Amino acid sequence: MRRKTPIQSRAKVTSEAILEAAEIIILKDGYDKATTNYIAERAGVSIGSLYQYFPNKDSLLSALIELKVSRLANGVRIILQESMDLPLADASRRILTYLLDNFREHKVLLYSLSKQTPELVELTRNLSVEKFTHATSRALFERHAGEITVKDLDRSLNILEIAVLSNIRRYILEEPADLTDEAFIDEMVRLSMGYMKAGDALYRPSAAEGAVPA
Repeated sequence: MRRKTPIQSRAKVTSEAILEAAEIIILKDGYDKATTNYIAERAGVSIGSLYQYFPNKDSLLSALIELKVSRLANGVRIILQESMDLPLADASRRILTYLLDNFREHKVLLYSLSKQTPELVELTRNLSVEKFTHATSRALFERHAGEITVKDLDRSLNILEIAVLSNIRRYILEEPADLTDEAFIDEMVRLSMGYMKAGDALYRPSAAEGAVPA
């Protein structure tokens, strides 16, 4: 959604200043106050310079969300690569702790801002951390193939990623008073390890429990 991608150093500095100003305004004053004129003023550039890079407010905010997601995903990949030789539960704990800390730090941009317009909603559907980190996550579980029992690794990993990120989002937004970060991470590690080590066994109720006869 950018009008043009900055290539030269000066252009990159200008674009980054605009995105930084947009983030500051959104966090301080909210989405409605983050007009392109206000952002340009805060960034110290003309409105014409802003429009050279971003045709409208939503394209600017889309670029900001994309930047945060790409940086977060890069951090996850680094931790995954550094954790390949750790026990699987320890590696999972490191990744989950990083995700919790960073999603909480950027919850306004990643959870609240993305709901403001249809364009941003559509962007966040197509731009998610797990899409950037799936291959590295798969490599981690392949390294520990002897510890897991799922038969379809890609399918199981997709389901696990959805479950983990959904639980992190709910925990951050709801802030349950009876659950500490450490306890939450413990439960997420237990969920992850239990699922990946459970194989493809499927519970089916017996006739005595109300199963419908075939």
